[in-house]
Amino acid sequence: MSSPERRAGLAAAAGFFLLSIYFTGLFPPFGNPNELSRLEAVYAFVEQGTFSIDGAIPVLGNHEDKAVSGGRFYSNKAPGLAFAAIPVYRALRVFFPEPKSSSDTVFVLLRILTISLLFSIALARLAARLAPARGAGMVVFAVAFGTPLLFYGRSFFGHAWTAALLFLAWDLLRLREDRARPESVDLLAASAGLIAGWAAISEYTAAPLAVLLLFRAAARGRLKPLSLFVAGAAIPLFLLLSYDAVCFGSPWVLSSAREAHRSFAELAGRGLFGFGPPSPRVAWAYLFHPARGLLLFSPFWIWAIPGSLAWWRSREDRADAVFMIAAVAAFFILLTGYPNWHGGWALGDRYLLPVVFFGAFTVARGLTSPFSRGLFAVAVTFSVANTFLLTASWPHFWPELPWPAATGSLWFLERGWTAPNLLSRLGWGSLRLDRSESPIAAGMGLPPSGRGGHRRCRRPRASGSEAIVSIGCSRDWRGPPLLRGNDPPASPARLRIPSPARCDLWSLLRMGSRTRRVEARHRHRCNTGGAPARRSRMAAVREMSRLPRSNATPTSREVKPANRSFRLGVFVL
Repeated sequence: MSSPERRAGLAAAAGFFLLSIYFTGLFPPFGNPNELSRLEAVYAFVEQGTFSIDGAIPVLGNHEDKAVSGGRFYSNKAPGLAFAAIPVYRALRVFFPEPKSSSDTVFVLLRILTISLLFSIALARLAARLAPARGAGMVVFAVAFGTPLLFYGRSFFGHAWTAALLFLAWDLLRLREDRARPESVDLLAASAGLIAGWAAISEYTAAPLAVLLLFRAAARGRLKPLSLFVAGAAIPLFLLLSYDAVCFGSPWVLSSAREAHRSFAELAGRGLFGFGPPSPRVAWAYLFHPARGLLLFSPFWIWAIPGSLAWWRSREDRADAVFMIAAVAAFFILLTGYPNWHGGWALGDRYLLPVVFFGAFTVARGLTSPFSRGLFAVAVTFSVANTFLLTASWPHFWPELPWPAATGSLWFLERGWTAPNLLSRLGWGSLRLDRSESPIAAGMGLPPSGRGGHRRCRRPRASGSEAIVSIGCSRDWRGPPLLRGNDPPASPARLRIPSPARCDLWSLLRMGSRTRRVEARHRHRCNTGGAPARRSRMAAVREMSRLPRSNATPTSREVKPANRSFRLGVFVL
């Protein structure tokens, strides 16, 4: 009969899986470049018979996460996740039509049947491994709901996928060793090598962790499990070499070496694919940055330090203690050499997520007393509440926004902008508001719902960061209160909107006459993907007809500089 701690952990894993089904993880019409890049690789291979995403971009959307080779575009991501998703997508296409956008149901199901399912299995195995130790259920609950994996486990990023693969590879090695006769289950060692190798080709930064797993396979001084592990890992390595040879002309050229975006190419050209020597400044930012800090937003990780010390002194499971402590420490030190540590518009320290399961073991070893477990419960409660706020609405925050749960998420939720979910697909409310009210729809150039809406402009729909810039300058967008009144960025080129739109927006902010403000608002909408210019004056008249009959002047709150509309400064890459 299972222990209460194991049952609690399994309940947390089941709750996570149900939550990953309830929330779609998508925010249409915005498509995250990280997800689009992988989805387009899957779509192009199944629908068009090629890994080139040239034909997928017009269907699913343009973005900056591309590699270029021979005049054609490819995904710049490690291909492991796409390789695993291709057969699943092909099976789903038997029942669903060809998708027309990145938010179609077939892609939601694809994510559930790959990333969410695998991560939930890893959570269940974590619960089994930690039980019956005191606090094991809380640790599983903290990993599932108190870290950014609460969002990345329901999105088509590679972080949760890679973390689950690495942990399950270790779990298979332990299953083999736990048997009375390990030689009778040598297939487990080969399977562990296969899974670890797949993690390495899903995120290249996981390759050092796969090497550490190789050493862990030989922990008892036997060559047979080591050779079987290598044989299993050779399969995904062969797939990667073949993919690189077909797409980039050489098996030794990774997609990261063929970045299409100039800034990404410059970053990859420094050091070893962008990695340099470890930086104390980056290490401090990983832990204490007000927008990303690991110990600020998930403080339960503090228990990893006393837990590691207690585990080492206990001399229990020494091979696993050495492996997990070394894996977490070495991976953290390695990533402090990456200058783009924050990951752009993202949620939390997403690059550290592959070692979350290994860190959970060190945390569990630190819960040695009732007092420690009580404090840990408080830290987990804070972490879960903070993460829930961050994931309940728009989750992609820019690194310059401090305390995003308080300054961003609450602002969204107060206006009813929740993350899209099953109920929102039935029209019960989410970020997909009525188009006449939604800053996302206005910024993307979508017409308002209803008969009196404006026609779609001929300008192509924005994507990626350009869409968010457009959101920032849409007619109803005022931005979180903390960010109002910020100075515009010094470089106008980074705004990615036409200069006439900036002029009109500035005029809109300074207009004293309500009539002139309405006209400027419509001119601005035309220049950023809204109504055609020839209709702007008539549209202004129609809007004026809906205004109150009173000719009272605007209130002081409408015109004082402190409350001006959001000035675009924070919506830059």
